[in-house]
Amino acid sequence: MKQTIIGAAIAAALAVGAVPSQAKELIYGSWMGANASTNAISLPHYFEKVKEATGGEIEWTLVPGGQLATGAGTVDAVAGNLIDAGTTMAPYTPRELPATNAIFTRTVAGDDVVGTAGAMNELILLNCPECKAEYERNDAVAFGAYNTTPYLLMCKPEVSTVADLSGTKVRASGGGVEIMKMAGATPVAMSPAEATSALERGVVDCVMGSLAWLRNYGYMDITEHVMEYPLGMAGPPLLMYMNRDVWNDLTPEQRKAHIDNAAELVAVGTITAQMDIDAEVKAAALEEGVIFHEGGADFADIMQQRVDQQEAAIIEMATSVGVDDVEGLLAKYSELLEKWADISGEVGTDVEKFTEALNREVYSKLDPEDL
Repeated sequence: MKQTIIGAAIAAALAVGAVPSQAKELIYGSWMGANASTNAISLPHYFEKVKEATGGEIEWTLVPGGQLATGAGTVDAVAGNLIDAGTTMAPYTPRELPATNAIFTRTVAGDDVVGTAGAMNELILLNCPECKAEYERNDAVAFGAYNTTPYLLMCKPEVSTVADLSGTKVRASGGGVEIMKMAGATPVAMSPAEATSALERGVVDCVMGSLAWLRNYGYMDITEHVMEYPLGMAGPPLLMYMNRDVWNDLTPEQRKAHIDNAAELVAVGTITAQMDIDAEVKAAALEEGVIFHEGGADFADIMQQRVDQQEAAIIEMATSVGVDDVEGLLAKYSELLEKWADISGEVGTDVEKFTEALNREVYSKLDPEDL
């Protein structure tokens, strides 16, 4: 059934070159567009590294643009083996991934993108048995959590103060939902890709997300204002959310190749595909006439309210859907954020140094046979 549905997409993707006859062909279905930095930079780099490490035995084919599964449909598509792997965001499927969603819902203030990415990976892979259990329940394995840059507001109308948000509709997810409620806006749930037409049609006034989305999702031609006060980071977006049977069908060496290169996937996905792209996109947006607003104390107050109130709300929400010891999970997250803040200071924005740190602290301790 899977081959029937995706045959045309695979044929198009393979037009640039045939898969070697000895290769195991695996299909990655992404709901993000072909130009999204994860699809244009992170995943192709990773798939090539895996191919090299397996001597051409594993060949991943990336099918972008939601041709095979939506953001909300990726968990089911992976479980049903419609696709072999995809990008998964827990807030899109909170019932299926409640522990991961509890982590995702925690807003991390500030702009330590690298440190937060490190803490996310160490938390979900080494310190969250309930995360592993929920991936198992959904017939999946998961690794390779990248981090976005701090979320900003990209809007059609001018938004430069919290008061300007009163009565607006804002695409938001994770902890951003509560932040927008505190600011007087109405949060609207949808994927970044779905938000493009919604923003154009006036279904939403703003999108809360990373600046790179101006390019990744075509907001550049629609957005007139960016409020660039950092409104927190949330994650982990899971780049390698993979069907468990497909994973188990790989040889031990092939599984090891995926894990051995996962740290670099995270480093490239966080620094090259997020932080570096943000700088490029801001320069392009300014040339296009997009107006940037700094924000001020009113947004700082909203963020402080979120930080002060979020833990109790997350504990209540996650406990109500059966997640055990949410308080302990969040406490561990705080501990790891402090640990990785120090590591981040040493790493800076060096992809090689970040890869080394992730391997040392996380991926060298992860057994591919025990995912």
